Amino acid sequence: MSSPDQLKVPGVTRKTAKSHLQSQRRSEPAETRTQSVPMLWRVFAANAAVFALAFALLALTPFEIHKSLRLDELVILLAGLIVMLLVDLLLLRQALTPLSRLASVMGTIKLLRPGQRAVGFERSSNEVLALAQAFNEMLERLEEERRESSARVLAAQEKERLRIARELHDEIGQTLTAVALRAEHTATRTGRQYPEFAELAATVQQSLAGIRRISLELRPGALDELGLVNALISLCTRVSEQSGIRVHRQLEGPVPRMASEVELAIYRIAQEALTNVMRHSGATDVTLSLGVANGELALRITDNGRGLPEHVIEGGGLTGMRERALLIGADLRIEQTAMGVAVTLRLPIDQDGGQ
Repeated sequence: MSSPDQLKVPGVTRKTAKSHLQSQRRSEPAETRTQSVPMLWRVFAANAAVFALAFALLALTPFEIHKSLRLDELVILLAGLIVMLLVDLLLLRQALTPLSRLASVMGTIKLLRPGQRAVGFERSSNEVLALAQAFNEMLERLEEERRESSARVLAAQEKERLRIARELHDEIGQTLTAVALRAEHTATRTGRQYPEFAELAATVQQSLAGIRRISLELRPGALDELGLVNALISLCTRVSEQSGIRVHRQLEGPVPRMASEVELAIYRIAQEALTNVMRHSGATDVTLSLGVANGELALRITDNGRGLPEHVIEGGGLTGMRERALLIGADLRIEQTAMGVAVTLRLPIDQDGGQ
């Protein structure tokens, strides 16, 4: 059972910190809100209670202290001092515990998991409550700035990828096609055989195939023309042909069309996950599943490899996946399993299929 001061993680609705705390404070009874006492007076009250206890013991008990302390009197005084110190410690600890809990919550915050807030401090002192509210407002600003900067960076990245893909296809691709045709024509001209030109034509054709593959990786045309499911099918086929890994597809039911930036983010996450499988896992089988159930779209990619090394887990590729998931309001989990690695993306969608 978690304590009321523990970290709460709302859903992808991302309530603002200020409204979140204000709504909680409004839900509290008026008599509860008026119980919030400044920390200064709480500490003062704790010490005053200890001194009052000592005064009462000296004033009301028949205990006497001789001019020359006897051993039994010294023992009683020491015992009384220890009791008062313990009472003082317990009272001060009760007053200062919310600060320790708030510091613990602050240490668990991760900006790549939006919606985390420090809540449950409404019964604490005014200072602790104000500190928790200021911390939540700071988190809200950081998350908003991170979303905006991530959106700008990813949009610029996709724009540059599209430009490079077009140049590869329209300029370099056409030039190499012309070279390949010229080499093939020269290889058989005037009835004579020129094997070196035939070899050159084959090499150029291989280069053209590589350029087409790179162009598809930079900008998947099937995504814009045929939708997310067909783009993922094409991606799985390409990964299987390129790496020799058996890619099993589990596409359960129809997947509704979503905004282009949402589909692109899902595709890029799947692409990065499969790329990591090819480069680092040593897997022989990988399964990609996609489906919609209970009002959310779920994408899951699992493999039977040896897992990801530490530098990959903390590297830019997985960070980019988390950034894309954060941008579309999805929950992304990357877990080491007994059989390899599991990448799971869950995105809430409305009843009409939109995100």
